[in-house]
Amino acid sequence: MVRYLQSADVPESRLILITPPPLCEAAWGQECLRQGCKLNRLNSVVGEYARACLQVAQDCGIDALDLWTLMQQDSQDFSSYLSDGLHLSPKGNEFLFSHLWPLIEKKVSSLPLLLPYWRDIAEAKPALSLLGDGDH
Repeated sequence: MVRYLQSADVPESRLILITPPPLCEAAWGQECLRQGCKLNRLNSVVGEYARACLQVAQDCGIDALDLWTLMQQDSQDFSSYLSDGLHLSPKGNEFLFSHLWPLIEKKVSSLPLLLPYWRDIAEAKPALSLLGDGDH
């Protein structure tokens, strides 16, 4: 994936790799049973994928967010972050956002503003604010 993005001239500075979240084997096992199959994933294997993701990020000079480790930090119960043991729940998405947003802000903070701040746009004639000389 990284090589493809590099071939499309996406600079490494714009990329953030995110490890998979941990797997709650008990909850995912129940979901598998509902679907008529047995447990088909293990958190230890997900951890191997997470470590591989981090290694790729390091090798390529790309920022990474280690969701797998963060969610299990201090042996916390991460099951509420997962809707079915595998996929993020709304709380899991909030957790991801709270850790991802600072990385995004760091990357975009130095970018120039190309358009006026939304409060500076004249409601009566927005085109003048966006396309005109800026006087409103």
